Amino acid sequence: MSTLRANALEGVDAKNSITIVAGAGNVNTTNVQQGLVKQWKQFDAGDSNAIRDSFNTASITDEGTGEFMVVLTNNMANSSYCVHVTGSTNMSGCIDSDTVATSQYGTEYDEDSNGSAADPNNGMSSASGDLA
Repeated sequence: MSTLRANALEGVDAKNSITIVAGAGNVNTTNVQQGLVKQWKQFDAGDSNAIRDSFNTASITDEGTGEFMVVLTNNMANSSYCVHVTGSTNMSGCIDSDTVATSQYGTEYDEDSNGSAADPNNGMSSASGDLA
């Protein structure tokens, strides 16, 4: 097996795109700038909102039962980025669209069984889009 080590990769046709050949002639072009998750976090609301692991997440603030504000370390380029939210078993999560800004976004969690707001033991979210 070979190892490629580089400090920078630049596409030939477009600076932000590289072509990946995945065996048997399967060719896919990936936009490196837009094709990667720019922020993610996994936290436990039952343990003082402890962030278990994260990337580009500065902090989480408890805004009330089932409501949290996620603050980014590095801002997004605009407020039209995509956020995915999920929670513990039997729990659903969503983004609070009124709180989306380049530096933060709000999330809301509730129990699927009764629709009541609840704090997740395993709250996760991620953001995709362009960094500023």
